[in-house]
Amino acid sequence: MDENENWANRRIVSINRPAYTQKEFDSNFGNKSEGDAKNGSKIRQILGKLSPINLLGTFTILSFISEYNFKKNLITDVLSGLTVGVMHIPSSLAYGALTSLNPVHGLYTSFFAGITYIFFGTSKHLSVGTFAVTSLIVYSTITRLEAEYPELAFPNSFQNSTSTEGPSMEFKIKIATGLAFWCGVIQILFSLLKFGSISKFLSQPLLRGFTTAAAFHVFSSQMKHIFGIYYVNRKRRKFFKLVFLYLRLFQNIEQINWAAFIFSIVCIVFLYLTRTQINERFKTQLKNIPLPIELFVIIVGTVVSNLAELNKNYGMTVVGSIPKGFPEPQLPEFNLLMDMILDAIILSVIAYATSLSVSDLFARKHKYKIDSNKEFFALGVSNIANSFFQSFVSCGSLSRTVVADSSGGKTQLVTIIASSVVLTVMLWIGPFLEQLPKACLGAIIVAALLNLLLQVRDLPYYWRLDKLDFITWIVTFVSTIILDVDFGLCIGFLTVLFLNTYRSQNLQVKIQGRVKDFELYRPVDKYLASEQESIRVVYPNQSIYFVTSDIFKQQLNFSCPSKSNMITDLSLIENCKINYGCGAGPEKSDLEIKIDETENDTLDSSKKFETIIIDFSDVQFVDEAGCKCLKEIIRDYESDNIQILFACCNENVIDYFKRMKMELDDRIFLTVQDAVSSKLC
Repeated sequence: MDENENWANRRIVSINRPAYTQKEFDSNFGNKSEGDAKNGSKIRQILGKLSPINLLGTFTILSFISEYNFKKNLITDVLSGLTVGVMHIPSSLAYGALTSLNPVHGLYTSFFAGITYIFFGTSKHLSVGTFAVTSLIVYSTITRLEAEYPELAFPNSFQNSTSTEGPSMEFKIKIATGLAFWCGVIQILFSLLKFGSISKFLSQPLLRGFTTAAAFHVFSSQMKHIFGIYYVNRKRRKFFKLVFLYLRLFQNIEQINWAAFIFSIVCIVFLYLTRTQINERFKTQLKNIPLPIELFVIIVGTVVSNLAELNKNYGMTVVGSIPKGFPEPQLPEFNLLMDMILDAIILSVIAYATSLSVSDLFARKHKYKIDSNKEFFALGVSNIANSFFQSFVSCGSLSRTVVADSSGGKTQLVTIIASSVVLTVMLWIGPFLEQLPKACLGAIIVAALLNLLLQVRDLPYYWRLDKLDFITWIVTFVSTIILDVDFGLCIGFLTVLFLNTYRSQNLQVKIQGRVKDFELYRPVDKYLASEQESIRVVYPNQSIYFVTSDIFKQQLNFSCPSKSNMITDLSLIENCKINYGCGAGPEKSDLEIKIDETENDTLDSSKKFETIIIDFSDVQFVDEAGCKCLKEIIRDYESDNIQILFACCNENVIDYFKRMKMELDDRIFLTVQDAVSSKLC
């Protein structure tokens, strides 16, 4: 098929209209009442937010109750809730122990966070409760403040210098609840400030590098339970903490409890084989509902511990006293705000970013919408509620949410049923778990971390995909390992900002030409496009602001050379002649020859065009430095009788031009073709 036959089978786009500047187009077709409408809409929005109906809309549970389909969803939601509730029990106990609190505080966290979240959250599937990374940061904050306030953490040691008693549990609870309170306050504040998109600043390489390193910290923190080696370490090390942890562990290796070690290894192997060889291999037969193997390990471990009296006969550390019933409400710790503010900010962002990513995943799958700012608010209220009931910071869990979805859960009733299961354990079953070996909980945590630790396999992928993403992953991982989770995340975030700034410096200015006799303009180095005589169209691929303005000017001067561009280069020769005697002899220096050649080429090139049209299609914004750069460009080129025109400017750019009092109305055209046509008339 030849070209004419191919064209004959295509639809023809025919455009016949006058050439417009942006000012003319706005004058003829703009909505003249737009400004008044905007002002009125803003006032209406503010008043609308304060209306009783809108305030009631904050309680998303009302819409859930009014829209619930009992016939369609009740049975599947109840069964799914029971399944998720069973999953809550081992993870809550394990991550409660990870924070160095009594494991029962993990149950408190899962219950109160879940019940509170359903009143305000917009996700129908998210399972809120304990999470490994947030529990680790809580543990890190507790150990740091214990070292900073030893008189509060070790009260008996200050009364008796020979005391070897560990840190006060009361002080630990105060730190955990205070952290939950301030984390909730920050999340609610971010919600009111509409910071719901803040999670987008945490790139995937950053999050995956951070969570991999955090998983290694969690793994290391469980070695004391795996090996059965316990010692009081009152010296807090901020840097190289893991190095000193393993050094101290090996220094005390002769104290290893072989019963605890063997018990832990058996549990880890059993958990791993069950997950990989049964839950994964027979996923279809199990209807995507994994066997609750962690709960089985806890039950069997408790029974074996009671029958064999592992604590008495083999010295294995057990969970100990587990209070029965509701925790006594108490005020969180307010006085340590300045000591934990950085941890609270990091926790609030990490918990939100993790929860939102899980919520968004299942909202897309089931085709409903979530409100990112309401999610921030819901998590904030959950954490504040937690802080009054001896609980720590909560977060959404991917593994439990996957189980909720795969087991048929459709609505928030799943969370209500799951919380009821946790409540049952809190009220009646808790005391039966007092002989549960801590080695069991350590094994559950270590086995659960394997997928996070295997994220190191991301490195070859990011190396092939993008070297800067690879650098982000490595820097975040290494800084989190060497320093600590709070410093590691901050350094990773700064790395992302730095590398994104570096990316933005890669501004390029491409020369565009017209494709055939179409109104389309494309880069001449990639398309069969030709330039209009006396007109040069250029296209910057990024915004023009203080980072890129100088680069844009240099690139433009290179793409569109003129006599004025050469003043700086020619001054180099004069300076060289005066100070270094360049060109004093019969032969010219290499620099002078190079400049002469460039000058001749430039002067020849400058005759080819009388107008430069700058296509602003990809320029999203400009700032003061960018506007000053454009003023200099207009002045320099017009000194050589070369006119500068602009095309395809968005509204933000035009508004900024007006605020900078740049009189460009006659220079800004609707499209590139409008600008070209205005010069060819």
